[in-house]
Amino acid sequence: MLKKITLPVVIIALAILVFFLLKASKPATPASAQPEKAWLVDATAVNYQRLAPEVTIYGRVETPRDANLKAAIEADVTEVNVLEGHIVRQNDLLIQLDVTDVQLAVQQRQADLSETQALIDSEMQRYQRDQGLLANQKQLVNLADKAVQRAKKLESSRLASQAALDESLAAYEQQVLALKQLQYDINEHPARLAQLKATQSRAQALLEQSKVNLARSEIRAPFDGRVAGLTVALGDRVRAGDSLLTIYDLNQLEVRAQIPGRYIGQVRRMLSQGQSLTARAWLDGEEKTLTLSRLSGEVRQDSGGIDGLFRLNDNQDPLPLGTFVELQLQLAEQDRVIELPFSALYGMDRVYLVEDEHLRSVTIERVGERISSSGNTLLIRSEELESGDLIATTQLPNAITGLRVEIAR
Repeated sequence: MLKKITLPVVIIALAILVFFLLKASKPATPASAQPEKAWLVDATAVNYQRLAPEVTIYGRVETPRDANLKAAIEADVTEVNVLEGHIVRQNDLLIQLDVTDVQLAVQQRQADLSETQALIDSEMQRYQRDQGLLANQKQLVNLADKAVQRAKKLESSRLASQAALDESLAAYEQQVLALKQLQYDINEHPARLAQLKATQSRAQALLEQSKVNLARSEIRAPFDGRVAGLTVALGDRVRAGDSLLTIYDLNQLEVRAQIPGRYIGQVRRMLSQGQSLTARAWLDGEEKTLTLSRLSGEVRQDSGGIDGLFRLNDNQDPLPLGTFVELQLQLAEQDRVIELPFSALYGMDRVYLVEDEHLRSVTIERVGERISSSGNTLLIRSEELESGDLIATTQLPNAITGLRVEIAR
């Protein structure tokens, strides 16, 4: 019984021993090294040049000279000769208002003026009459005085009664009173004439105001322009101050576009030195040239730059207000500028230098852009780059410093 149990145990132990001896005598297999993966990229060599950077900016057409024409009188609209979008010339009749009430006012003011003129003429004739009567009145006073003297002599000699003397004295006093009244009227002539002249001036001013209102019944174009909006129609009743239409000057069109803050210093220097800054725009398939006229005097909140006002050099076909315009602003030429495709840029200020088949991040300064027939390129500057250095121009989603790459071309 014991042999039956011991024999299987011995056999199993020998088998295990043989297994471990075979495993220990197995030759060792060397581990193979896993090669590092290389990403295929395009690269361009650094080449310093003297180039004029261009900046792409966006703006809209506006004008500093637009007019909101309003009614100056209360009247009915009898003519409307334009519609929105019409181009008009200076002094063209745009809207005609009813002139009935204004003409009646003119006639009334003219009558008031004529009446005042008649009063002035009457006063002048009265003055001339009073001056003519003054000598006669003085003579009458002298005669009355002589009569009094005679009456006194007669009364003293008992040849005339006291009643006769009193009558001569009364006649004398009446003549003196009439002389004083006449003299007063003559002295008051300048005051009466001045009052009438003031009334005449007031009547003349009211007449001129009525004539002005009559002229204002014709709404005419203040300058060559285009009608931007029309708010009345034939038959409308308008009051003084009501808006009739808006018009803008075709010769004062500008494009307002925001210039990024990093270029403002250079733009200001060029303007202060008298250099002309031009920009190109493509409108309706045609290239237009614009010139930077001035910078805005106010920086808008939450803006990353300042607005520039560009004047159209060739305004043969005026643009409507609000037209969206893409501009290519050309700045002054700069030295030691590197031209790269936009695909080389990571973020806002990084490119990757290829060194020993590995990437290294380099911080750069963006100078601007350059627009050509082959496309847009990026202009940069960096003290860390030397001529001949290779810059990766392929966008890699996992680009980091130390990433292994292989240059395709």
